[in-house]
Amino acid sequence: MNLSEKHLAVIGAGNIGRILLERLRAAGVPADAMVVCDSDPARAGAMAEKHGVRTVSLNNEAAYAAEAILIATPPKAVSEVLGALAARLHPGQVVVSFAAAVPLSRIEALLPPGVAVVRVMPNAPSLIGQGMNPVAYGSVVTPEARKLVEAILSTLGKTLVVRDDQMNWCVGLTGAAMRSLLPTLEGMTHAGIEAGFPEAESRRMAAQVMLGTAALALKAELTFEQIKALTPMETVDEVALAQLHFDAARAAQEKIVSAQRKLHETR
Repeated sequence: MNLSEKHLAVIGAGNIGRILLERLRAAGVPADAMVVCDSDPARAGAMAEKHGVRTVSLNNEAAYAAEAILIATPPKAVSEVLGALAARLHPGQVVVSFAAAVPLSRIEALLPPGVAVVRVMPNAPSLIGQGMNPVAYGSVVTPEARKLVEAILSTLGKTLVVRDDQMNWCVGLTGAAMRSLLPTLEGMTHAGIEAGFPEAESRRMAAQVMLGTAALALKAELTFEQIKALTPMETVDEVALAQLHFDAARAAQEKIVSAQRKLHETR
C-alpha cells in the first residue's frame, strides 16, 4: 500500500508521536497529508515545524477526517481524546492506539460501530526503523484497514500479530525491554574504556556484539545452548541473568495490569 496517498492524523506529540512523524515522513508520506495534535500547543508546534506538517486541534476537521488516526497520547488521556473524536468518526476509518494499558475492548466501546480499532505496543528502536511493535487487531478490521496498518508499522521496523490479552506481557517483552538491555551495553562500554579504548569505540564494540548476537539468534537454526557453545567461556551467571530478565518482563506486565485497574476505577 502506498502511504503517500493516505491522510494521517497523529494525536500526541511526545516520544511516540515524534517517532511516528519522523518515520512516516522518512517513508515519503507528504507533509500536507499529515497533521499533529497535542494538548500542549508549543510541543505540537515544535513537531509540526520540524516535519513541515500542520498542527490542529481536536475540533479541526483534519484531526478526525484522516483515514488513519494514530493515538500517541499517555494512556490516561485516551478516553478523553476518543470521546472528543467519536461523534465525528465513521465506518471505514482506522484508529490505531499506541497507548499501553488501554485494551481493545475499551477503545471499541468509545467509538462508533464500524470504526476499525488496532492496538500497538510501541518500541523505541522504531526511531531508526528497527523496532519490534506487536499489534492486536479489533473485531471489525477489514483487509484494507489491515493493509494500511501494516504499511504504517513497516516504517517502524518489524511487527508481530498478538492477542489483546497478550499485549500487557509485550510491555516487558518489547516496549520497555530496551531499558533491561541497555545496562549490559553500558557495562560493556565501561569495560572497554577501562581497557583504554575511546568511549565511542567501546560503545561501538559493545553494540555490535549485541547486534550480532541478536542476528545469530534470529538467523542461525541453533538452540540457545548451541549458540552459547560457540563461545565456551562463561562470563556471567547465565541462569541468574536469564531469570533477571524473565522477572523484569513479568514485573512490567504486572505494572500495566495495575495501571489498567486504576484507569478503570477512574472512568
